[in-house]
Amino acid sequence: MSLGPIQTGRIPSSLIYNRSLQNLDSSTRAFLQLQDRISSGQQFQTIGENPAAALKTILLQQTQERNQQVSDNVEVSRSLLSATENTLGRIGDVHNQLNSIILSGLGDSTSATEKKQLATEVGTLIQEIVNAGNTQFRGRYLFGGTNNTQAPFSFSNNNDAIKFSGTLAEINSFISTDGLLANNVNPQQALNPTASVKGSDLNPSLTSATRIQDLFGGSGVELGIIEVTVDTGGGPQTERIDLSNADTIQDFVTRLEAPFAGDLTVGITATGITLTPSAGTVAVADLPNSRVAGDLGIKSAAGASITSKDLDPRLSRLTTLASLNGGAGIGPTTGTGIVVTNGIQSETIDLDGLTTVEDFFNALKKANVDVEGGFTADGKGLQVISRLSGVGLSIAENGGTNAAGLGLQTFSGTTQLSSLDNGKGVPVNGTSEFDLIRRDGTEVSISLAGAKTVQDVVDKINAIDPGVLVASFNTTGNGLILSDSSGTGALAVAENAITSALKISGTEDGNADLEGTGVGAESALDLLTNLNDGAGVPVGASTLDITRRDGSVVNVDLSAALTVQDVLDAVNAVDPGNLVMTHSSVTESFQLNDNAGTGSLTVADNVVSTALGIAGSEDGVVDLSGTDPNPQRSTGLLDLMFRLRDALETGNNQELEVISGALKSEFEDFNFLRGDVGGRLQSLDRYANKLADEDIQIQESLSEVFDTDMTEAITQFANLQVTIQAAQQIAAQTLQLNLFNYL
Repeated sequence: MSLGPIQTGRIPSSLIYNRSLQNLDSSTRAFLQLQDRISSGQQFQTIGENPAAALKTILLQQTQERNQQVSDNVEVSRSLLSATENTLGRIGDVHNQLNSIILSGLGDSTSATEKKQLATEVGTLIQEIVNAGNTQFRGRYLFGGTNNTQAPFSFSNNNDAIKFSGTLAEINSFISTDGLLANNVNPQQALNPTASVKGSDLNPSLTSATRIQDLFGGSGVELGIIEVTVDTGGGPQTERIDLSNADTIQDFVTRLEAPFAGDLTVGITATGITLTPSAGTVAVADLPNSRVAGDLGIKSAAGASITSKDLDPRLSRLTTLASLNGGAGIGPTTGTGIVVTNGIQSETIDLDGLTTVEDFFNALKKANVDVEGGFTADGKGLQVISRLSGVGLSIAENGGTNAAGLGLQTFSGTTQLSSLDNGKGVPVNGTSEFDLIRRDGTEVSISLAGAKTVQDVVDKINAIDPGVLVASFNTTGNGLILSDSSGTGALAVAENAITSALKISGTEDGNADLEGTGVGAESALDLLTNLNDGAGVPVGASTLDITRRDGSVVNVDLSAALTVQDVLDAVNAVDPGNLVMTHSSVTESFQLNDNAGTGSLTVADNVVSTALGIAGSEDGVVDLSGTDPNPQRSTGLLDLMFRLRDALETGNNQELEVISGALKSEFEDFNFLRGDVGGRLQSLDRYANKLADEDIQIQESLSEVFDTDMTEAITQFANLQVTIQAAQQIAAQTLQLNLFNYL
C-alpha cells in the first residue's frame, strides 16, 4: 500500500498558527539584526551574538588604544626634543660668539679698555644662556630635569653666580609597549651647572644596625636556613636557624645565639661577625641546595671559632658617622666641625650631636650656602654638590679633623699639585723656584722640582731652616701658612707662577697687633673723661704696664694725659718706631704693636688699661697665611663664561688660553649632545612610522572581524525582505482556513 502526503487538514490549527508566527518572528529578528549591522556598520552589537569574533575585537581594540597612547607619547616627545634642539642651537651660537671673543681678546694687541668691553659682552651672553636654560615649552622648563615647573636658572642673591634649582635627571617616556626614551636632556650634559667635592672611600665598619641589604657593597645576601652545631663537651647540639627574616646584623646575632642558651656568642667586628662557643667547637653548614653560610663566609667545619668574610657594608644615609673609616669615626666634633665656603658664602657646620650620614646631609642643607649632600658614583664616599656656577666650593677644617674624616677636605697634604689653580696645576717642572725674604732680611730661593703633592711642597720649605722657617696647613679654613722666627721684619713671598698657583704670595709685615676693645674713642682729640660713656679713664691711679716681646717691662705714666692723642704720644715716646700705639675711629679702640722681639706682648690688667680697653696679651709674630688654592668649580659653559669675563677684565692672557682650551672641549661634548638629540628625533620618526603602519594593520584586522560587509549585508537584507513578505502572505492564507476548506 502506498503512502500519500499528509493533508493540511490533518494538522491542528494551533500548530499551523504557532509555526507561522515562529517563521515570521525568526525572519523579523534576522531582518532587524541585519538592519542594525547595516546602520551601525558593525557585525554584532553584543558579545553573545559572536563570542569568538567579539574576543578578537576586544584584543584588537586594546592594542589599538595602547598604540594610540604610545603614538601620543611619541608626538609629545618629538615636540619636546624639537624645542630642545632649537634651544641647543641658540646655545651653540653663543659658543661660537665666545670663541670669537677669545680670539679678539688674546694677546697684547687688544687694549685693556677693549678687553673690558669684551668682558661686558660676555656678561650679556651669560644672560642669554640663562634665558635659554629657562626655555619653557608645553608648560615645562626644558632644562629643569624632573623639577620642571619653575625656572631652573637664576642669578644668585649672595654671589656673582648662577644658581641651578632643577634636578639632574632625564624624563623617560614609553615609545613602544616595552621601550623607553628620554624626552629631555640631562642639564648636566647641556650646561654642567653644578660643582662637586667628591669624597674618598669611607669604608664604614659593620655595626649591629647595619642592614642586610647593605652588605657586600649594597648587593645584600639572599638569606635562608643554616645549620649550626655547638659542642661544649657534653655532646653536639645541632640547630637549624632560619635567617630569612633578618633585617639587620643584630637580627643575625639574636637568631644565632638564641637556641644555644649562652653556649654560643656572636661578635661583631669592623668587617664581619665571629661565632665563638663558650667551650669546645662550633661548625656551620648549608642545607642542600642552599649557600647562605657560604655567601656569608661562615661555612666551616668544627673549630674553636668562625670568622666571616669581609661583609663590606655599603655607605648609606643610615650609616653612622662613628662607623666611618673602619670604625675610627670622623674625630672629635665638640668645638670643631667643618667650614663650607661657596663663593662669598661661608658657614661653619657644627657636627656635634650628629649621628648618621643623613644628619650630616640635613646639616649641610640647613647651612643655606647652596649645597647639598649625596654619594659618589661608586657609592663608597660622600659628595657635596654646589648649585652655583661662577664661584668655587671648598670644604675645610674648623680646628679639628672632621673634614678629613668625612673624606671631603678639598686641600690637604695629599692634594696633587696638578689639580690646583682650576686644574692648571703648579708648574714645578718649569720655573720650579720661588723667592722668599725672611724676617731677618735674608733671601732664599726654594726649589719645588720633583714635588707631586702639597705635602712635598711643605717638606721642601721646612727643610730650609728646620723649626725656624715653617710651612704648615691652616687649621681653620684652607691654605698654607708660613711662619718665620728668624727676626721681626717683614716676611715676603715673591709672586710668580708657582706662588700664584699655591696662593701663598704676598707680605706679612711683622708682629701682630694687640687689639683693644671699643671704649668710645671716636677721634684722637676726644677727652679721656668722655670715654666709656662718660666714666672716663683714671689716668692718675696707676701706670700702663707693658711687657714687651723681648721680655722687658715698661711702665708708662699717663697721669698728665687729657686726650686720646696724649695717650698715644706717651706710649709712642718709649721706643719710637718699635713700640707703637694707634687708634681706630672705626672700632673706637686702641691697638698696640711691638717689634722688639718675637715673644708675647702683654698689657697688665689694672684700672687704667681696663678703662683704655687694652688689657690682655698677644702671643707673637703673625704668620703669612695663604688662601685656598683648590676650590672646586663647575667645568660647564656657565662657569667658563664667568672665568672668561674675569680674565678679560684683568687682562689675564694665560687664563684666556686655558679657557679657550676648556671651551673647545666643552663644545665637543656639547655637539655630541646635539647629535644624541638628533638621533633620538630620528628614532621617534621611525617609531611614529612604525606605529602608523601597525595602526593600519590593526584597522584592517578589526574591519575583518567587526565591520559589516555592506555588499553582502544589503543582498541579505533584500532577500530577507522577500522572504518575510512571502511568509506573511502564506501565513495570512493559512490562518484564514475554515470548515468549508475541509468539505
